[in-house]
Amino acid sequence: MAGERFDLVVVGAGIVGLATARAIRDRRPDWSVAVLDKEPRVGAHQTGHNSGVVHSGVYYKPGSLKARLCLEGRAQLLAFAAQERIRVGPVGKLIVASNPSELATLGELERRAAQNGVTSVRRLDVAALAMRLPGVAGAGALDVPSASIIDYPAVAHRLAERLAAAGVAVETGSPIALADRTDDGWRLEGGGRERRARYVVNCAGLEADLVAEAMGTRSPIEIVPFRGDFYHLSPRLRARVPCLVYPVPDPELPFLGVHLTPTVDGELLAGPNAALALAREGYRRGQWEAAELARMAMFPGTVGLARRYGQFAAREWMRSWSRATYLAAIRTLWPDALPEDLGERTSGVRAQAVRPDGTLEDDFVFVRGERALHVLNAPSPAATASFAIAERVADAAGVTRADGGAGGPGRTLI
Repeated sequence: MAGERFDLVVVGAGIVGLATARAIRDRRPDWSVAVLDKEPRVGAHQTGHNSGVVHSGVYYKPGSLKARLCLEGRAQLLAFAAQERIRVGPVGKLIVASNPSELATLGELERRAAQNGVTSVRRLDVAALAMRLPGVAGAGALDVPSASIIDYPAVAHRLAERLAAAGVAVETGSPIALADRTDDGWRLEGGGRERRARYVVNCAGLEADLVAEAMGTRSPIEIVPFRGDFYHLSPRLRARVPCLVYPVPDPELPFLGVHLTPTVDGELLAGPNAALALAREGYRRGQWEAAELARMAMFPGTVGLARRYGQFAAREWMRSWSRATYLAAIRTLWPDALPEDLGERTSGVRAQAVRPDGTLEDDFVFVRGERALHVLNAPSPAATASFAIAERVADAAGVTRADGGAGGPGRTLI
């Protein structure tokens, strides 16, 4: 029996997939559009398991997609939040050099911020840092007042509500078990249902490369999951840390290090680390999947990954298992943190793209397939940049406006 027919299907109901459906619906209100997700709710993975930071665009290489889309997307995200009355906290951020050897990297971040158009960033010396936030330790810092915090799950739920009201079918509990090419698009089967689509946009996050392969597109990268652990800190520290406090990141890695993050719910988080996970949805320490281990064993990049980042991986793994090691990372920023300040531990999993030579892909990656577009790498700051990513995806998929206005075929980005 023939299934439901759609002009376009988005696979993945995280914030990027939902924002993409919104951008496409805005351009083509005459199209039938669906968003499919295997989970029982929207935003179940990366969207719902992060620290809730709205990034300013300080870290990213000038000219990169991350740099451009972060600034464009944050403005659109904050405008949507204001329109929908979603909680946002303009708390600001300190990027702290823990010792003098990190001051050169801090200076490079300051230059990047200026090149990326991030305004109001100022350099703090030791005395100014102590005045800005008593209790933090460092040889200097960057003060980034534009950084904010937000409730990303609320953004995802509001997007889903607005899409449904506009006639988009947002269907959770809808896995894709089989994808077959047809004369005019795709036949998607899963969950006992069949759907037909003229075009598919793959925003499946942790499983984006698997979906691409199922649709016959050879992925130039492999998704390797990294688990990030967060500790909820004590009320004693919550009262003393009103802003985001980040270490100076390792320029060779796409991870930002263990940092302190106030949340819109009044919590204070420390994290995340970046421990290699042995399951695509490996939220628990020690969790593993035979299929994921087999893929890692077959992937040529695994050897290069171990060779390049083995020491880093061992350190981050230890932080997952040792509260004392994790506390030591916190103390590089906040020396008087105590063992009893570490409360409940929660985790998220980051979908990190790895190239066949073992290097970590540091930018967003979009790949065109037959009547499909695959978003294969959308790590942080993807949530911040989601609305701008959505417009770029709509362009790359060739979605023009029904009225002939802006928007049209875009180039494939890899």
